[in-house]
Amino acid sequence: MTVHEKHSHVHRWTGTSKSSLAVVSLTIISIGNWNPWINRFAFAHPALPLPNSRPPKSLFSNDDSQAPPKKSAASSSSRAAAKGKSVPISGTPFRGVSLNSSRSHVANASNERPPSQLESIVLNAKSLSQSLFRSSPLSDPSLRTKYFTAIAAGLAVSLAMVPEAVSFSFVAGVNPLVGLWTTVVLGFFAAAFGGRAGICSSASGACSIVVAGLCASHGSGYLAGCAALAGLIQIVAGSAGLGKLIRLVPHPVMLGFVNGLTLVMFKAQLTHFKDGRKFLSLLSPQGKATYACTALTMVLVKYILPKLQENVEAAKATQSHFRIAIPPTLGGVVIAAAAARFFKWPVKTLADVAGAETFRGGLSVLPKLGLPSDFWTPLLSAPLHTLKIILPYAITMAAVGSIESLLTLQLLDGIIDDGKRGSTKREVVGQGIGNVAAGLTGGIGGCALIGQSLINAQSGGGVSRLSGISMAIFLALGIVSFAPLLGQTPVCALSGVMLLACQTSFSWGSLRLLGKIPNLDAFIIMLVTIVTVKDDLAKAVLVGTITSALGFAWKQSTTISAAITTTMIDLPNGGPRLPNIKSYNINGPLFFGSSQQFSRLFSVKEDPNDIVIDFTNSRVFDHSALEAINTIADRYGALGKRVYLRHLSSDCAKLLAKVHEGGLPPFMVVESGEFDPVYGVAEQSKYYQDVPVTNPGRKL
Repeated sequence: MTVHEKHSHVHRWTGTSKSSLAVVSLTIISIGNWNPWINRFAFAHPALPLPNSRPPKSLFSNDDSQAPPKKSAASSSSRAAAKGKSVPISGTPFRGVSLNSSRSHVANASNERPPSQLESIVLNAKSLSQSLFRSSPLSDPSLRTKYFTAIAAGLAVSLAMVPEAVSFSFVAGVNPLVGLWTTVVLGFFAAAFGGRAGICSSASGACSIVVAGLCASHGSGYLAGCAALAGLIQIVAGSAGLGKLIRLVPHPVMLGFVNGLTLVMFKAQLTHFKDGRKFLSLLSPQGKATYACTALTMVLVKYILPKLQENVEAAKATQSHFRIAIPPTLGGVVIAAAAARFFKWPVKTLADVAGAETFRGGLSVLPKLGLPSDFWTPLLSAPLHTLKIILPYAITMAAVGSIESLLTLQLLDGIIDDGKRGSTKREVVGQGIGNVAAGLTGGIGGCALIGQSLINAQSGGGVSRLSGISMAIFLALGIVSFAPLLGQTPVCALSGVMLLACQTSFSWGSLRLLGKIPNLDAFIIMLVTIVTVKDDLAKAVLVGTITSALGFAWKQSTTISAAITTTMIDLPNGGPRLPNIKSYNINGPLFFGSSQQFSRLFSVKEDPNDIVIDFTNSRVFDHSALEAINTIADRYGALGKRVYLRHLSSDCAKLLAKVHEGGLPPFMVVESGEFDPVYGVAEQSKYYQDVPVTNPGRKL
């Protein structure tokens, strides 16, 4: 049977039974997935551009002498297919399918036998199967590298989380396992629902200090209820958009926060180099091993492993498109731990710090779901009394945790150059969800940790949320399945990683700014740093923000001034023109801080009977400013003098008129042109809905 006869035969067959055609199509889909000949065909797809090749006609023809055409340079059709464009088949276009014709076929198109209908069925069915079963994103080498790097970074951070979680458990007064499972649960949910990738959350020192008094007075069971309530407060606050208030934190406060928190982390690492109250001696075996292990880790992480990784990647750049980038932090800790094990260095391990019971492993260490009974029982019997006890601690924890997490979010936004900005709303809500989950598993609550987040970002984990999620999963697996091995990790190796994080996170540039920035900003940086180290983060940020706001208000209050000139005015409603009128041209903002200085600008007794106050270069901000204008006008009015207010916004003029309740005010608004600004005072405009604005002017 010739191709033309077969074509007509298939045409008659398809016209006879459309249902049979559907069955054949589905059958050919299966054949196309398994037949080694048909699997050689490549079909262009808009999402998966691949070069095409025409199916051999020997599969569909009885003419054995007909050989498949040889490969040749791609034609315009093949170039279009390579770009993912659709090319018509047998005169019938089909999206995502194209044929790659050779140069000879293009030159001798009239001599080429037309493709059969069965060929079109094969091509269309194969394209449909590729459209329905698109390849996974992991088929992209760059995405595979991105995800595996994030997972490896999570593994590195999970090791760095252990000593911090154990230390904060001791601060809060609970078993180290409580702090570790808090890190697992909080870290997982905060990473999944938080504001951006790269942030790692755990039991924190700031939150542990807050609840330490509650644990001492009412027991550890109340900590779980406090953490859950703090999480609910964070969810409500985040949903209300209160996270945006972090924008009010000035940059000097941010620098002081970073420096103070770095000093706190540095101080916490020094405890691992002490034996009691004294530092380990360099002459003692334990001191030599501890300092050597720490130095080895820092050198590996800082210099050797990054350089080695660069050389390996450069050597394999032309050989492989997929490489798993192992973070230097993880490699440094593993090598240092292996060296300590091989040389039998007398160094402290995680099991020595937290106790062997913490790393016994097994399913028995899993946390119980639900609030502890020593909190649940009093909550049911006296709910108001119990909530009264934990509410102050919960509010403080929610505020401290939110502030530290949002500041960490802002810090990572400036470090991770991925073109994305973190969401303050999602970050607060994510922290709240994590704290609720931690409380329901008996945890103590926490927030984002700046040190571990920096380690995660520097290890490549800032590109995906998988880093934070994998951190929690690896830590959970380590606690349950690999606890004895995890417990043998030297604490000094992890301290070396944290010391490098301190060196990176400290804002050394702020020291060079001293003497180059205003004295107030330099004072705020030092103030926030000291309060962070001596007290806690929330108080430091609050003190720094208030100090900065008061300093700004004071500076603005001293900028108001008046230039005295003479002018002439045309009274409204066809009034006469008044020449040579003394005019006070106000410059600077008029608000509560400058209202007293504003009143000192005028010489009421010496001034003539008519004066002008020009607000062209000034703006009225609040009620204190309105009251200052009304007071100075009353002083002139008491002496029988008249005040003309020029270029005062119409809404302020109406409010001033309303103060006199229909009486004759001792001033007159003149030359309120169409270009005068309209702005509301500090209070919301809904309180002044009955104040008409006759001349809206231009909105600022």
